[in-house]
Amino acid sequence: MIRFMLHTPVNVRGRMLDYIKASLKDLEEEVGDSIQLFTPHDPEYSSDCTEEWLTPSIEKGIMPDVIVTHATEFASIKEGARSCLFSDLAGQYAKLNPIREEMSQLYDSRGIFYPISVTPLAMIYNTEKVKEKDLTGSWTDLFNDKYSVISPDRDKPLCRAVGGYLKANYPDQFAKFEEKVVYDCTPANMLRLVASGQYDMGMTLLSFANIAQQNRVKINKVKEGYIPLPQLIVWKRGVNDRLSILADLLTGSEMQTYLAEQDTWAVNKCVPLSGTSQDMKQLSEWKGWDFYLEAVDAFDKYVSHDEKGD
Repeated sequence: MIRFMLHTPVNVRGRMLDYIKASLKDLEEEVGDSIQLFTPHDPEYSSDCTEEWLTPSIEKGIMPDVIVTHATEFASIKEGARSCLFSDLAGQYAKLNPIREEMSQLYDSRGIFYPISVTPLAMIYNTEKVKEKDLTGSWTDLFNDKYSVISPDRDKPLCRAVGGYLKANYPDQFAKFEEKVVYDCTPANMLRLVASGQYDMGMTLLSFANIAQQNRVKINKVKEGYIPLPQLIVWKRGVNDRLSILADLLTGSEMQTYLAEQDTWAVNKCVPLSGTSQDMKQLSEWKGWDFYLEAVDAFDKYVSHDEKGD
């Protein structure tokens, strides 16, 4: 039996699950084995303590054979361990199916990660409490003492991606930010909390932010571009090469077109990009997978002065 894990942003999860389920019979015939589809919410993989599921699955000996998940999930696994755990099938696949030029910086030279899409993360604010003229149009607006900030729970992929970016790029201001930010909701609930005026600012998926852009909520179009949260397909070391067919399914025109319609950046070059070069600035200035994952890991391990008891 092939274990196939699907862990994607909530706004596309249902459609992707249905799409894969409808294709399972054909996929099983192609690979010559049964395929069982899992999500992190299934009993074998779920945890009351954290949304992170990959490391616990490795410890339990139930790591999936094929994994589609947020890049942040790999932050706690060191580079050397990654090479032992995961196949280089992604690298082989990338040679035959190059990532579109605008996103080619995401190519993994070690051949472990293959991106199927990138979810842009945006900053939103309440227009009744924050005046556009007072903003600098930067992620550093989150550090302004005048504004209260709400973020998804610390173990959410969105929070880990944003936190990793802020800590890595603004280390001198991060400690102060940690003292003011409130980690306590899901990306979807962010809109309600900011729109109601309970908080001045928040971070959420660009797709949610675009929906919310009405009277009281607006996107802060920052000069640094949106923070990228890549979704990756990764194969367990030793799996059959035929399992690359799962990447074919997810990078095909039908699924990639759907993802693009949800304000996700598609890797298929035949599908129009939903983002501008300014939106995607952080991809053009990408510093590599090690930098990205080490930044997330540093955020995960960060302990504020209050928690230290200083």
